[in-house]
Amino acid sequence: MPPAPEQASPSTPILATVPQDVFSVGGVMAHTFSAWRRHVLVFSLLTVVADLPVLLVAVLARAPVPGITAPSTSPFDRAALAAAGPMPSGLWLAYVATMLLFLVEVGAITHGVIHHLAGKPVSLAAMVTTGLRRFFPLLAVGLLCYVMITLGVVLLVVPGVFLACALVAALPAVVVERPGVFGAIRRSFALTRGKRFAVFVALLVVFVVTFALTAFGGFVLPQLTAPLSPMLGVWLGLAVNLVFGTVFWIVPGVVYHDLRVAKDGIATAKLAAVFE
Repeated sequence: MPPAPEQASPSTPILATVPQDVFSVGGVMAHTFSAWRRHVLVFSLLTVVADLPVLLVAVLARAPVPGITAPSTSPFDRAALAAAGPMPSGLWLAYVATMLLFLVEVGAITHGVIHHLAGKPVSLAAMVTTGLRRFFPLLAVGLLCYVMITLGVVLLVVPGVFLACALVAALPAVVVERPGVFGAIRRSFALTRGKRFAVFVALLVVFVVTFALTAFGGFVLPQLTAPLSPMLGVWLGLAVNLVFGTVFWIVPGVVYHDLRVAKDGIATAKLAAVFE
C-alpha cells in the first residue's frame, strides 16, 4: 500500500552526494522536479485550496469565467471577451483571498521542499502549520517584493527581472530564518549575489515549462475535446493547471536551499531542524 499523501516515508538525503559549493541551474531543476514528482498530491492539494475562493465564486455565480466555467479566451480577442460578459462582482475579492492563501502555500511548500531534500517525512499538517505561523511576515515581505518588482517592471522591465531574481529567496528566508521584513530582503540579496544569472535561467526554464502547460490546458485541450463536450476540455485544462502550476511555487524554496548549501555550507538536515 503506498504511503498516505500527507506523509512520505523517510529516505536518504537527496544532497548526500552533491558538492556543497555548487549552485547550478541543473541542480535547481533536478531538486524542483524531484520534490514535485515525489509530493505532487500534497503540493497540488495546497494549490487547489489556495484557488478555492476563485473556483467557488465562479461556480456559485454561474457566470462564464474563462478557464473555470467557460473556455479560455485570448486577451486580444475583443469579441470573445465582450461575449463572456462582466465578471462576477465577488471575483476580485476572491482573487485577493487566493493571493493571501498563496502566501501560506509558499511557506508550506518551503517547509516541504527542505524536508524532502533532507530525506525527512513530508507532512501536510506540518507544512500548513508552518505557512500559517509565518503568514504575517510572509504578507509583509510579499507585498514589499511585489511593489519593488512592479516598480522595476515599470522602469523598462529589466530592473523588474533583476529584482525578481534578487528577491527570489526572500519568502523562504522568512520561513526558515525569521530575519524580519527588511532582513529578509537583505538576506535574499546577499544569497543571490553572484548567482543571479543562474537564478534567472532557472526561473525562465520553469516559467516556459509551466506557461506551455498552462497554454495547453487552457487553449488546446478545450479545442481537442470540443466535439465531445464544450466543458470537458475546460475541466481537464483546469486540472492540468492546478497540478503543474504548483511547480513554480516550489522553485523559491529550492533556490533558497541550494544557495544556503552552496554559499553557507550548511547541511540540509540542519535547515530542516529549524522546524522541529
